[in-house]
Amino acid sequence: MRSLENQLRLSLSTLLIAVLAAWLLGGEWALRQIAEQFVAARLAHDARAVAAAVASPAGDAERATLPPIYHQPFSGHYFQVQRADGGVQRSRSLWDSSLEVPALAPGDHQSTSGQGPRQQPLLLWCEGFSHEQGDFTVAIAEDMTPLNAALTRFHLIGFALSLAVVALLLAVQRRLLRRAFRRLDPVRSQIQRIALGAEGHLPEQVPQEVQPLVAAINHLLDAWREHLQRSRNSLGNLAHALKGPLHWLLRETDDEDRRAQLTRMSTLIERELTRARVAGRGTPGQWFRPQADVADLLEAMTKLYPERGLRMRQRVEAPEHLPFEREDLLELLGNLIENATKWAREEIRVDLSYGPPLELSVEDDGPGVDPSHLHDLPERGLRLDEAAPGHGLGLGIVHDIARLYGGSVEFDRSPSLGGLRVRVSCPGAADPLAF
Repeated sequence: MRSLENQLRLSLSTLLIAVLAAWLLGGEWALRQIAEQFVAARLAHDARAVAAAVASPAGDAERATLPPIYHQPFSGHYFQVQRADGGVQRSRSLWDSSLEVPALAPGDHQSTSGQGPRQQPLLLWCEGFSHEQGDFTVAIAEDMTPLNAALTRFHLIGFALSLAVVALLLAVQRRLLRRAFRRLDPVRSQIQRIALGAEGHLPEQVPQEVQPLVAAINHLLDAWREHLQRSRNSLGNLAHALKGPLHWLLRETDDEDRRAQLTRMSTLIERELTRARVAGRGTPGQWFRPQADVADLLEAMTKLYPERGLRMRQRVEAPEHLPFEREDLLELLGNLIENATKWAREEIRVDLSYGPPLELSVEDDGPGVDPSHLHDLPERGLRLDEAAPGHGLGLGIVHDIARLYGGSVEFDRSPSLGGLRVRVSCPGAADPLAF
């Protein structure tokens, strides 16, 4: 499941990176344009100085009033005069190299890029002039390597600053999100209390964005609780309604086989009523409470079969609550303990631990089951001994509930008591209260 905080962080970081990248690229382009315009303006000034020297009576471009750097070989500052008649004058800085100078009409000018005598990038300002001795074009060039290096440094520094800004904004965003999500902690705590059976509803005083969700959950909880309660009441009413006719039939019949069947039906009804009373102490949807619920089931079975005088021993090593539906675990344990009660001679032992997974063992000191029949026990309706009370459904229900939780059921002989041992293993969450 993806984290909402991570999704927001990814969206914000993507947006910030896109905005900062556009800012860097746009800033670099704008800075380059400003720098090139500044250089071009200075080159245009020098081009007019060269043109004035060419138009002088001496006609010597070397006499132009230019900085000495134009006379230093390969200095990065060059000029070249291209006459209409093919004559060329170059600055000493070009040495014996030449520039690619286009022929421009008088009054025309252009700024372009080129390569210098050492393959360095140049910015050329070319402008056409007119003189009584003929038209000519002046090209002034400057090495752009220092400017490109400065722009590269600007780009790297801007990139580093952008990363720092993104990290800072993400840290601020995380803090703000944590502070906002902290307002949902009461809802989280209330959900845990509902799972433990301590509360029945979520609080309505929540942020507006999650209020419809909270209202829907509360409505679902009410509907679910009412449905379970109606089902439980209907089963109880049905059992109570059947008890009277069954007792009347037991008094009126003399046939032993019919009396035995009626007694089995009465025992089954009494068992369901007892289990309903145990389950009715909790809230529908409540988590299983191993210490209390195991003790309640053993006590209920002791009262249901007082004539047996069985010793019910238990060992529970688990947290106060386990992440399993209470009704399911009561059904599973109830069937296992009842099955053990029918066959035990003197003792029943229940061991439960939670690591996870949930490890449950119910064993008795009865006759056990032939090893060749162990794999048949989970089948619904199968009874290996027709003389024993029951309907052959209990162990099949146990198998179905264990499979519902992704668990397994194993049958073997108890090494300490000698009877049947049923072991159930079901995976669960590492933290029973983790949401």
